[in-house]
Amino acid sequence: MKVIQISDCHLFADNHKVGYNNINSFRSLEAILDEIKVHRPDVLLVTGDISGDGTGKSYQHFSHLIEAAKIDCQVGIIPGNHDNQTQLAAHVLKEYLWLHNPQLELPNHWHIHLLDTQFQDTIGQISEHSLTTLAEYVNLHPKAFHLLATHHHPISCGGWMDKHEWTNRQNFNAVVAQYPAIKGVVYGHIHMAIEQQIKQCLYMSCPSSSWQFANQENFATTDLKPGYRVINLLENGQITTSIQRLKE
Repeated sequence: MKVIQISDCHLFADNHKVGYNNINSFRSLEAILDEIKVHRPDVLLVTGDISGDGTGKSYQHFSHLIEAAKIDCQVGIIPGNHDNQTQLAAHVLKEYLWLHNPQLELPNHWHIHLLDTQFQDTIGQISEHSLTTLAEYVNLHPKAFHLLATHHHPISCGGWMDKHEWTNRQNFNAVVAQYPAIKGVVYGHIHMAIEQQIKQCLYMSCPSSSWQFANQENFATTDLKPGYRVINLLENGQITTSIQRLKE
């Protein structure tokens, strides 16, 4: 099964507005969705920060772009620290949201979990209820394979974005380590692509569909193009993945 992950779209009410590196986040997301359609994914995962200003209009733009792209697949959406959950729920199809479909069950023994780590400002946290529910679900499907989707980064990136941390990530990672059936974790937030294998689990971050952050001590962006992650979930529980970026 093919999963495409996009993250950190940072759309604005004004779809002509540009952000860092003179990037128009509306146009870059439009171009990325046009590319994604060619991949014919089974699932599109959106790992938070759809909006850059929390306005209803920004989510309307997102819904318009998703509809216009006509990508025939399941869609799973979780919030990021910039998202306004009330506006998100009001303007995006309910069937896409973690609130209504927290797990996506695929026909090849894979289950995708949509987890909410939004907490305070840029800081992330996952509720104990969510962790308990996750563990119970994995216990009920021990012979399946599980991919977890979050917004905040559960492992350090080694740069300035570690200041915008996930406060109880140790609790989350303890659950991941406890269950061999959890094969992957995908996340956004840091606007860069990193892969790290920790025991049985592959941790994967996603480039932003807008501007990219530099992984250094102080805030900086890079000239890397907006991008997305392609993830193949194999029937034997293995994961292969690659990063794709816009050419222009």
